[in-house]
Amino acid sequence: MEDLKSAQVKEYITAAKDYCMFIDEAGAIKPAELFESLQNLLARVYSKTSQIRKPKYCYEDEPQKFVQENEYALIHDRLQRIIEKFNGIGSMKRNDKGNGMDIVSFSLAESLADIYQELKDSYKLYEVGLSQAMNDAIWSSRDSFEKQWGLQLIETLQSIHQLLYGHQLTTSQLQFNDDFEGAEETDESWFSEEDDVPYDEE
Repeated sequence: MEDLKSAQVKEYITAAKDYCMFIDEAGAIKPAELFESLQNLLARVYSKTSQIRKPKYCYEDEPQKFVQENEYALIHDRLQRIIEKFNGIGSMKRNDKGNGMDIVSFSLAESLADIYQELKDSYKLYEVGLSQAMNDAIWSSRDSFEKQWGLQLIETLQSIHQLLYGHQLTTSQLQFNDDFEGAEETDESWFSEEDDVPYDEE
């Protein structure tokens, strides 16, 4: 049996708990701050999950679940109220020609809730404290990470990255620019004409 109390496993469990606890309090956080924090939390979760070793097998075909449908719906709806203006435009990628952006249908609220469910089920099962439960928690989460939610997390990070750096932020909400490719250019120069002196004449 793998070391179920290794530093890597403990760091993964801590990262999973920190993400879930943050999502639980998301309703009280301004959207700009929410996305900035999620960017760091999700990157940490991905890193820590990738570092744990998957046990050789899972004792149970279907490990115990802790997040029920009503809790999932509550989390999803809470997140959706925050980012509802961006639902359906949550992910964009460059087209094959590299000369524009294509909109990809992607529910950010659903993805964040899915990751919440996966991580909470994992750390809650791990905290049961029995070797079998701890083993199943790590095996199940790492296996699903490899096959499903790891890629989902990357898509979520991509979407958040585009919201933070591809669009205009305010303290209370995120606002899209009219053009996906960036802010409008202005005629205002970033330097003074007085500073426009040939390099070799300085």
